Parts: sequence; C-alpha cells; structure tokens
Amino acid sequence: MNKLLAIAALGTLTLSACTLAGNPVKKDVTGQLRGFNSGQNLGLAIIGFNNGQYTADGTQSQVIDKFLTGGFSLDLPTNLPTGSYRVIVFRDANNNNRYDTGDTVLSKDNGKRLIYASQDNQFYNGTKKGWNLVTTSSGNVQTTLLNNYDLDAN
Repeated sequence: MNKLLAIAALGTLTLSACTLAGNPVKKDVTGQLRGFNSGQNLGLAIIGFNNGQYTADGTQSQVIDKFLTGGFSLDLPTNLPTGSYRVIVFRDANNNNRYDTGDTVLSKDNGKRLIYASQDNQFYNGTKKGWNLVTTSSGNVQTTLLNNYDLDAN
C-alpha cells in the first residue's frame, strides 16, 4: 500500500512539471513567474501585431513549473511573420491549450520584445537573423541566450 502511495505522489509531482503542449526541446526563452496563483489553468502564448496582422501563437512546447521552480521554458516557433512579439501568461478559460477569445491575460508587459528577424539589424540595430530579445527601455539586444524574460502578475 505504501508503495502505491509513493508512486501516486511521484505521478502527481511529475504532472505538475508537465506542459500544456509538451516539453520544450530547445527552451528558447526562459524566465521566472512572480505573483501568479496556482490552480488558474495558466498557459503561455506569443502575441504580436506586425504588418497590420495580429498574431497569437500558443501552440509551442512550454513548461510552466510554478510548483517546483517558479519558472517557465518556451520553444519559439519558426513559422511566424517577422516582427515584434511578447510572451504572455493567460488563463485558459475553455481548457483548449491555446490563447483565444475569452482567455484573460494575467501578466504585465515586462518591456521586453522578442524580435523575429529575417536579416541582421532588422527592426533594431544589433539584432541577428532569427529570434532576438530586446529590452525596450535600454535597447539592449540578446541574440543567443534569451533568458531573464521574467513575467509578473497584473
């Protein structure tokens, strides 16, 4: 009986570290989550408005590990239009693992933008082709390790 309880407890712990859409492979963006309550059915999405087109992508692998480390990891898609994006935390109201109408954004704007560029120095000086992280207040550009993308609750 004790062995079954131990297995059940480990299974619960493992599930709390699972993602909504699978485990990240590349872990392109990482950060800490601060001020979010557990049990809110949280999700991550990438949103942007580029060339007159609104984009919201919540399909990439993600980990919201509120219980173990307070952090997240996210794989970035390569099929979005070039432009400026940000990561948001949302409450998945209809439990479909996607950010869509009816879902509430729970995170503040952290002043950082993920820039998806098709060439070097596109949109911001210092960016490279592919994904970049730009801190808008300082103009600091990260081109390889996109970390410290911390998100705070509203």
